[in-house]
Amino acid sequence: MKRLLHVICDYQPASQEFGEILERLYTQNWDLDLHIIPTSIPSFDTVATGFMVYQFALGQNPPGTVMYVNTAPRKEQKAAMQNNAGEKLVYAKLKNGIEIVAVNSAYTLSLVKPFIEKLHIIQVENEGSQFRSRDFFPKAVSDILHEKHEERLLEEVDPTTLPDMPEGIAMWIDGFGNIKTSIRKSQRGFNEGEKVHIKINGIRRAALVTGGSFSVDEGELAYSVGSSGHDDPFMEIFLRGGSAHSLFGNPTSGAKVIVEE
Repeated sequence: MKRLLHVICDYQPASQEFGEILERLYTQNWDLDLHIIPTSIPSFDTVATGFMVYQFALGQNPPGTVMYVNTAPRKEQKAAMQNNAGEKLVYAKLKNGIEIVAVNSAYTLSLVKPFIEKLHIIQVENEGSQFRSRDFFPKAVSDILHEKHEERLLEEVDPTTLPDMPEGIAMWIDGFGNIKTSIRKSQRGFNEGEKVHIKINGIRRAALVTGGSFSVDEGELAYSVGSSGHDDPFMEIFLRGGSAHSLFGNPTSGAKVIVEE
């Protein structure tokens, strides 16, 4: 049986940590024709994780696609955690059939919240290892891939209790230095061709509102309809021939984005 597995983790690509997780996933699913797409997220960044979960989960996936998502800041409590306990592992099934096994941390599931058909706590060891994502969680993922849901799913959770993604923030910095925001095309508030000012990190720059990133001259900043966000794309901040990320002092995910006249 062919299965596609998206693995989204806050580990460096080609790192020991990511390698050991992938090794464990392949080993425990060797009977499947398993294809894994690994995606690396900055450490502890649940905003970026939530963006990536949404982008992949609502994209074009074959039937039976599963996602394993692990960004775990372990901030459920400020005090020291006993035996390396952390946020709960949950199972979500979306209306389009995508199944997600994810550490329920901060904004990881925020953007897919409206599309969740059911949400459950997963029965899994949650303490006793510093490396839960390798030692405990892959077996739960394997059981979902093998359709052994009844062995894993505990009490149901109300999806409306998940937090919303904050409005007007940077969510993802792509490899070209473009800043993908949480502002939708339908929320941009300005028409194409208008000049606006964008403020991030205390830095204010003039930009041109465009329908596509390359609709500006070399060296000009664009406030553009981006390539992510599906039916209602997210707005992107794009510096043609340069890095918008550098221009605004290298903001991190979650940084406030103010767009004004």
